[in-house]
Amino acid sequence: MRMQFDLATAMIMNSVLTLGVGLSLAVTVSRYPDQLRHAMHVWIGGLLLQIPVFLMFGLNGALPGSAAIVLANALFALAYAEMARAVRVFAGGNARNSRTELILIAALIAIPIVFGYLIPSPRWRLGLGAPLLACLSLGVARAILARGGTLRAADYLTGGLFIACAIPMLARACIELSGLGESLEAARTVARNLFFLTGSSLPMIGTIGFLLMCNDRINEELSRLAMLDPLTGVFNRRTFETHAQNAIAQAQRNGLALSLLAVDIDHFKRVNDEFGHEGGDLALQRVVDLLQQGLSDGEILSRIGGEEFAVLIPDADEAAASRTAERLRRHLERSTVNVDGRELTLHISAGVATLAPGMDNLSALLRAADRALYAAKRAGRNRIATSSALSEAVA
Repeated sequence: MRMQFDLATAMIMNSVLTLGVGLSLAVTVSRYPDQLRHAMHVWIGGLLLQIPVFLMFGLNGALPGSAAIVLANALFALAYAEMARAVRVFAGGNARNSRTELILIAALIAIPIVFGYLIPSPRWRLGLGAPLLACLSLGVARAILARGGTLRAADYLTGGLFIACAIPMLARACIELSGLGESLEAARTVARNLFFLTGSSLPMIGTIGFLLMCNDRINEELSRLAMLDPLTGVFNRRTFETHAQNAIAQAQRNGLALSLLAVDIDHFKRVNDEFGHEGGDLALQRVVDLLQQGLSDGEILSRIGGEEFAVLIPDADEAAASRTAERLRRHLERSTVNVDGRELTLHISAGVATLAPGMDNLSALLRAADRALYAAKRAGRNRIATSSALSEAVA
C-alpha cells in the first residue's frame, strides 16, 4: 500500500516537536553563562514564534484567510529577526534588531494587507513576500558566518541550514512572479510544500546547531580558564611551564638567547594584614596591570603563586632582561595602587637568569632566578639581581 505524505499532519507534528524542543532547551541552558543563556533564550523565543503558523496550517490545511496570512508573515518575520538577534547577543554585539530587519518585518506585514485586502492578488503577495522572508533567513546565516573569529563545524552547519531555508522561499517567488504559476500548478504545490516543510524543520535543526555553537564557546572558555590564574587573569604556573619549555627548546634549536625573571612584591604580607585578603587581592590585580603595562610584545607574565610572578623574555640576554626588570621596577615604584580608597606605593624585587651551559632547562632557570631574587631581597629589596653576579661572587 502506497503511503502519501500529508503536509498538514507534518505541520502539527513539527509544532509539537518545536514546542518540546524549545521548552526543554529553556530549562537546559539555565546554567549557561549569562551571555550565552540570554542568546539561547532569544533564539528559543524566535523558534516558538513559528508554532502558531504551523498549527494554523496544520489544522486548516492552509492559512485561513487574509488575516491569518498577515499574522503568519509577522510571526515568521519576527522569528527570523529574533534568531539573527540571538547570534548578535552570542557574539557580544548589538542586542537590538537592526533597522534592516525592522524594515523587512514592516514590509512583510504590509504586503499581505495590500495584496490581501486592497488589491487582492495571491501572485504578488507571494512573489513579493517570499523574497523578503528569504532575506531574513539569509540574515541569520550572515550573522553566523560573517561575525568574525574562528568558525567551527557547528557554525557552518547552522548558517548553511538558514541558507537552505531561503532557497524554497526564492523558488516560490520565482514561480509566482514568472506568471506561470497557474500553468505549473504542480510546481507551485511542490514549492509551497517545500516552503512550509523547510521553514518548519530546518530552523529547529538549526536550533541544535546554535546549541552546539554555545557549547563550543563554553568549551573554549573552560580551556582558556584552565590556562589562566583566576584572580589576575595572567597565565598560571602550568601554562607558563608549557610556554617556557617550548620557548627554551626553540631558543636552543635556533641558537637564540632567552631569559627569565622571578618577581616578588616586597612586604606584601603587610597589605594583607592591613586590608585583609580582599584588599590584598585588589592590590595584586592592580600590580599585575602595572607589570603588563611595562612588558613588550612576546614577553609573558605568569603568576607562580601568592605574590610571586615569572616573566619569560625570549631573544633576550642577561643585559636586556635586566633592563626589562629595571623598567618594571621603576614603573611600579612611580605608580600607586588604590586599595579601599588609599593610595599605596608597592615595590618589587626581581631575579634574572639566562640560558647558559649548565642552565639549559626550565628547572635550572627557575632555581637560578629564585636564588637571584632572594639575593635582591637580602640586599634590601626594591632592586634587581642577576644569577651571573651570584656565580661570580661565589667564585
